[in-house]
Amino acid sequence: MTRPSVWLARHRLDVALPLIGVLMLIALPVAAAGDPQSVVDSANQSLQNAQAQASGADHALTAARADLANATARLAALDKEIVKLNATIAADTATVAQLDTELSTDRGHLASYLRHSYENGGSEADLVYIISASDISTAIQRKVKLDHVTSAVRDLVTRIVTEATRAAATLAQDNAARAQVAVAQAQAATTRALIAVQEEQVQMADVSAHRAVAQAKTQLTAAQAALAAARASGTIYSPVAGPLFTVDTDLTVPSGETAARINTFLQGTAMAGLGDSFMRAEQQFHVSARYFVAHAILESNWGSSAIAHDKHNLFGFNANDRNPYGDASTFPSFDACIQYVAQFVQSHYLSPTGSYYHGPTLRGMNVNYASDPSWAAKIASIARTIP
Repeated sequence: MTRPSVWLARHRLDVALPLIGVLMLIALPVAAAGDPQSVVDSANQSLQNAQAQASGADHALTAARADLANATARLAALDKEIVKLNATIAADTATVAQLDTELSTDRGHLASYLRHSYENGGSEADLVYIISASDISTAIQRKVKLDHVTSAVRDLVTRIVTEATRAAATLAQDNAARAQVAVAQAQAATTRALIAVQEEQVQMADVSAHRAVAQAKTQLTAAQAALAAARASGTIYSPVAGPLFTVDTDLTVPSGETAARINTFLQGTAMAGLGDSFMRAEQQFHVSARYFVAHAILESNWGSSAIAHDKHNLFGFNANDRNPYGDASTFPSFDACIQYVAQFVQSHYLSPTGSYYHGPTLRGMNVNYASDPSWAAKIASIARTIP
């Protein structure tokens, strides 16, 4: 089976195509030695092709930078919204404190009045107070006065109930706002890491497109030889324990995540609700859920890529550079994709008996899983942002 290749976000295809074209051009042999003119003509044609590919890469880079600027602007807007939410929470907390003070005062007034009324005979005393008037006019005045006091008591009770209701509603809104802020902050941190990955990919593509044909061919040959040597050497990268997720973290050790925490983190994205799937993959195939969620985010751009949307393929599984969308595997559901790829990674990359085993770490996987030497570091940088 062809090993899966790295596939980040859907819009990166436009950036990668010029570079792919350059590499394909470099791989084509120059005309065989013989007629000098034929060699010159072939070299000139190769140079023109390379310049056309570089021009295309420049346009792709301009478009990619515009996309990244928009993403950065959206992230800045989210940061401002977080600041506003924090200010709202602070104001709500002050309001609740003020309401508690007013409520305590109003309850004290009501208790004082009721105690005074009770000590003075209650409603019977009020009746005696009215009928003991020397004339009708005085009795009416006393009745109006007592009605005013009763009305004031009723208003006080209503105010107490209203303030208590307002305080409860404010606290509920405050708690909801805090939960939303926590999720927004976590997703913003991951998005920031993803933007950094995309910026690096765009810069690498543009630099590669402008390399001299002879130099690029030499570097490609050297890279292929180095990769072949690494695969043949049987080098094993042992995991390094520690609280921080790195390229040397053991991917077969339980992550400590829960389906509920993963679902909270992924809410509002195309990957929402997949916490149970990732945790089941961890428990059954011993593939760290923290790593696997980061892998899916990187390859599918939070599940929004065309391959993820149309083929339920969160990992770009079997998508190669020549025809990524066409060659990518199709799965009946995101869950089916997660379980299948987890089993494949475990048996081929994380198991000592696997065909591509170089240690149960991202560094070990990077030897055969991806040609990008920074693939492991990109996965780790995203995994560190997951709560």
